[in-house]
Amino acid sequence: MKKFMALLGVSVLLCSATAAAASPSAQAVLASAGFSDSSDAQAAADRGMSAGEYYNNAVVSTPAVENAMPVGQGGKIIVNGVATNLTATLAKVDKDVAYDAAGQAEALGGTLLNVVSISLPNANFNVATINFYLKGLAKDAKVAVRQLVNGKWVEVEIVEIREDHVVLNLTGSGAIAFVALPGEE
Repeated sequence: MKKFMALLGVSVLLCSATAAAASPSAQAVLASAGFSDSSDAQAAADRGMSAGEYYNNAVVSTPAVENAMPVGQGGKIIVNGVATNLTATLAKVDKDVAYDAAGQAEALGGTLLNVVSISLPNANFNVATINFYLKGLAKDAKVAVRQLVNGKWVEVEIVEIREDHVVLNLTGSGAIAFVALPGEE
């Protein structure tokens, strides 16, 4: 009986070692998803982002926004008139906010390019001038930008529109909708 138990124990160990060798490690799973570690994967999940979006601080696709234009932010934010090395943190919005933003775009007679959530961690500001990268935006595009503040979409001051960029003056964090307006006939 002791020999049987010993053999049974050894076989269980061999089987579990073989199964462990055949299954991918957590690190391999993270790497295949594009993450370097589990804390990055969790931070990206908290913001609803893929690895590419997380590492590039960009929102490429948004729930309920067909043909969303990629939106990114790379730093060099001006806070209260002073140049900084801050970078805004972008995140995806939920479907309800996206549908609400699409309704706002329709009310303006335009098309929703994308809607993102923005925050400026560790920044106390009255006005933050932020350059957003919108891949594919034409230099002569007509754009309106609205921010969701206390449940209402309010107009955001646009400083400049140029090819692939919209520069805004923001007074707070939250969801921002970029709307393409029809050109003048």
